[in-house]
Amino acid sequence: MNALDSDGFSIGAPAEAVPAIVSMLIADAVAAFDANPSTSRTYLMRASAILQARAASDGAHHADSRSQGGLARWQLNRIIDYIEQHLAERITAEDLAGVIDVSIGQIFRAFKASVGIPPLRYVAARRLDLACSLLRSSMESLSQIALMAGFCDQSHLCRVFRRLTGVTPAVWRRVNAADPQGVDSARRSPLPGSAPPII
Repeated sequence: MNALDSDGFSIGAPAEAVPAIVSMLIADAVAAFDANPSTSRTYLMRASAILQARAASDGAHHADSRSQGGLARWQLNRIIDYIEQHLAERITAEDLAGVIDVSIGQIFRAFKASVGIPPLRYVAARRLDLACSLLRSSMESLSQIALMAGFCDQSHLCRVFRRLTGVTPAVWRRVNAADPQGVDSARRSPLPGSAPPII
């Protein structure tokens, strides 16, 4: 077991456990923090989404994207921007490949090398993040939230949500509305006060 430093981070953790893009996003967030907090927040949300998606991915390999044919930074930023702008719409592999003008096979290989999971799994993770945010902050119906988050319908949202979190969206909403810290008592994270596992 690795020792923890004062911030709770593991000392001596292998560097390849964190994708290079996450380090770049955090560095960009720090650089933009004073001048543009909104941009800084966007970078941090991207880094968080990538880490959460990787943690949920079974057998994600942790290789440096450059040595494994990953995407260039501008390519990954362009794809993630596209995903964020079209999250409520249908997103296909063809759409993502077209954003940076590569083949579908290349986008799958390079995105997975850079992020650790396939692009469509990342899209699903971001949709679930958006659904959780909407469940927590709005009183919209589950069917409306499903459409706003890019799911086909309420049934699709419920199936995916339950499979990935272990609870239904209605139960998650009830627990999180009652607990402003966002701790899901039905399925607690290891650290008190940390966000519930949503992916």
